[in-house]
Amino acid sequence: MGIARGRFVIDTHVHVQRQAAKFQKTGVKPEYAKLAEMMTMGEVDVFKNEGRLLYDMERYGVDMCIIIPAFSMTDEINGELVKQYPNKFVAQCGATDYVMKVKQGKEKWSVPRVCEELDRLLSTGLYRAGIGEGIPNNLGSKQYVWKERFEEICQIMEVARKHKVAVGYHTGMLPSGYLGGRMFFGISQNEWGDPLLCHDIATKYPDVPIILQHGGMQGAPYEHYMDRCFEVAAAHSNVYLETGMYYAELYEKPLRDPNIGCEKLLWGTDWGASIPVQWRPGGYPSTYFDQNKRDGLPLHQVDYFGWSLRQLDKLDIPQDDLNLILGGNAVRVFKLEDKVPHKRLFKEYLKA
Repeated sequence: MGIARGRFVIDTHVHVQRQAAKFQKTGVKPEYAKLAEMMTMGEVDVFKNEGRLLYDMERYGVDMCIIIPAFSMTDEINGELVKQYPNKFVAQCGATDYVMKVKQGKEKWSVPRVCEELDRLLSTGLYRAGIGEGIPNNLGSKQYVWKERFEEICQIMEVARKHKVAVGYHTGMLPSGYLGGRMFFGISQNEWGDPLLCHDIATKYPDVPIILQHGGMQGAPYEHYMDRCFEVAAAHSNVYLETGMYYAELYEKPLRDPNIGCEKLLWGTDWGASIPVQWRPGGYPSTYFDQNKRDGLPLHQVDYFGWSLRQLDKLDIPQDDLNLILGGNAVRVFKLEDKVPHKRLFKEYLKA
């Protein structure tokens, strides 16, 4: 067992499924942009990857992971893994089966159908971490105005409110390798491209925890999304920042902000994504997550835990504060008190 950085460590953003694209068999050029299209359309084989994840968890002292679907990953597989490893994994869901059928042209987009599927999944108890990655959408397939998309999101938020669970709100740039994928993924439209739109959602649903997934930093050292995320998190008590892809210097602003602080930061790395760490000695930052089109697609399992935890090692903050970032906040937000071996492990005070 590796030496843990905190009393109970939870990675709140993990992809335990992996895709086999079979480039040689199909004759498709193995590049990021094509891979993204294949994954989004379900043209890959998806399989469980818990062996490598459990190995990394043991090596780095990670106690539990919130497992999340993305692209062609399925809610069903994550539900199976929660049943198999109830003390290691808790899941979010995204109505993946229905959304995939929509993208493949087998179903028509219907928000009531999305809500029906989310309600069914959340009722099983296997997806107690809520809804994510991101709010289920049909972005990239049609042009929205915000009023129309906001009305869709409100219907989904009502499901989250009913089940008293958190909702993931995707933020951050697409990594560089996806090339023209901004329109393909709907990045230029609505909530994926503008964290400030979350003000509207958080204001209408103050009782539903909202996680700004990636915290504005998904890939490439471009920080302009982050300030927008900080603005939203500071303004709403129900909005939290995911920080696992932050290089050490990025923690300074939210930690210094009295309306954010350590109590609203969640460690979530995006483990399982194929985004390597780039290195430019002497630069700022010297290391950061991004794809490199010249290197091509990584065949290895990128080591997210190691890099991300070393960034946290650079922070000179009280251990009780670090314990909140690494797990205590996740326990509170996702209501995981039954998973923690002891009470009073995390910072709290008796107020007069």
